[in-house]
Order: sequence, then structure tokens, then C-alpha cells
Amino acid sequence: MLANIADIKIKKRVRKDLGDLEPLKESLRTYGLLNPITLNRNYELIAGERRLQAAKALGWTSISAVIVDSMTEAEELEVELEENNQRKEFTKAELLEGYRRLERLRNPGLFRRLLSFFKSLLKKIRAFFSRKK
Repeated sequence: MLANIADIKIKKRVRKDLGDLEPLKESLRTYGLLNPITLNRNYELIAGERRLQAAKALGWTSISAVIVDSMTEAEELEVELEENNQRKEFTKAELLEGYRRLERLRNPGLFRRLLSFFKSLLKKIRAFFSRKK
């Protein structure tokens, strides 16, 4: 659901240092919000303060949110801790492989371009003959 940012309340948070929000803001500008923030039924933030603050800084007035209901204060704190703790950065090797794959997709070699051309041509031929029936 879309939540009005002005209605969201930020209670006492575990994380004190939000870090540099510029890369996150750039990601929001480029790709939008990939993972919604989490609120309780009173529109109190449970998880996603960095995403919320970056969206605010970009001038957004609403943000995608998941509303959780019937949680105790302890359960909400567990969710905040879990959401921030269960992250694993890519290893250098994983990140390098990912960027290599991205580079190949963005700049395909001759063989991949030819393969793509023939797949596209085959799709058009199939579409043409399916209309003839």
C-alpha cells in the first residue's frame, strides 16, 4: 500500500547513524523503491528508516509500505533488529562477477547480437503465421 510520508511517525530507533544516504537516494531516483518500508497499524515506523529518509529528501510525499498488525512492542523491535541484521554484503568476487555479467549484457559480442536477432526474427515469423490461421 502507499502511505503518506507526512503521516508516518518515527519512534525511538536502534540505529542512530543513518550513514550516507546519497547512494540510496540515487538508487531510488534510478530504480524506485525496491523494498517497501514496514509500519504498524498506527503508522509507526518499524523498518526502513534509511529508505524513508532518502524518499523524504527526494521530495516524495508517499512511499510503499507493508502494514503489520497485532505485534507487541517487543516483536516490533525484533523485526527492526532482524531487518537490519540479516544482511550480507556481496563478496568482492560476487560483485566482480555481477558487474562482468552486466557489462556483457549491456555490450553484447557479435555472437550474442546475432543470436538475439534470430530469436527476434523467429518470434516475428511465429506471430505472422499465428495471425494467418
